[in-house]
Amino acid sequence: MSSVPGRNKRLESAISILLLTLLLLIGLGVFIRQFDVDMGRFGIDTTTEGPLSEQIKTNTQEPALDALTPDGFKKLSETETYDAGNLYEKINGKAPLYTESGFVKLFTQRLISKDDENLWMELFVFDMAAIRNAFSIYSVQKRADVHMSAFAKPQPCYRTSNGLYFIHGKFYVELIGSTESTVLDKAMAEIAVKFASQTIIDDAKITELALFPEEDFVPGSFKLYLANAFGFDAFNDIFTCRYKLGDQSITTFLSKRPDPQDARTTAESYYNFLIENDAEDKPTANKTLKDIGAKVLDFYDTTEIIFAIGPFVGGIHEAENQKAAEELAARLFDKLKKDELSF
Repeated sequence: MSSVPGRNKRLESAISILLLTLLLLIGLGVFIRQFDVDMGRFGIDTTTEGPLSEQIKTNTQEPALDALTPDGFKKLSETETYDAGNLYEKINGKAPLYTESGFVKLFTQRLISKDDENLWMELFVFDMAAIRNAFSIYSVQKRADVHMSAFAKPQPCYRTSNGLYFIHGKFYVELIGSTESTVLDKAMAEIAVKFASQTIIDDAKITELALFPEEDFVPGSFKLYLANAFGFDAFNDIFTCRYKLGDQSITTFLSKRPDPQDARTTAESYYNFLIENDAEDKPTANKTLKDIGAKVLDFYDTTEIIFAIGPFVGGIHEAENQKAAEELAARLFDKLKKDELSF
């Protein structure tokens, strides 16, 4: 009988060893699984071929600034790189605008004329991660009194008295000269063309730009507000452009929302925002606006109009002339209604 307790102890030891081994195997399996996650379960494609891999290659591309030096110039400094953590060191005061708009990196370099040390410029290349982010930064900072450049590429592009500004894919680029100079102007143009020809980008287009009416449009007046358009925090991805009707300058806006319900909700929210800020409803004699239930408001002696159609919110912002504003709002509605790509 004395042998039974011994057998029980051996059995308990064997069971303990088996349980410990099982726990170790489970732990090893969990550890391996952490490094072999099936991201396809979350809708993420992890294949190394196809569109995703091409997108990654494009998004990680860094511009080769040394290859952009124009004839008659040389480097005054080596390339400097800034990220979101230290961007403020280079563009103090404006850094939040960039970092809140998708900024990834800034590459900058100074160039100087070989013949005249007073002629130098600085090149700023902002990687904004996506073309919409780059366009937003480009557009909201562009002044109204600039000269649009007629390059085939890059586009869009504009000049000031001592600078050149453009986007190319996800890149927003500034060239700022030491002074007004035809020599610098020519060198900047050469850099812009080189950048567009040597920097590979995808063919992504900003389709909303084609949805605005063409008649009376002011060239180069497009803007994209990624957030807080017109001071309203729920107004994101808002495109605007200006029109000239007679002596009236009028700003139109539109935004594509995820679905028609979101468009209606956004339009109603903006209307309520205006009312809360002392806007008042105004009657309209425009049949189109009446039929679609557009909101026409007086806002500090200017006219605001807002409507929803399909997935779009559209309207007029701070127009001086109500009749002209209503005419243009009706045009915008008709354009969205007729455009098959809108829905």
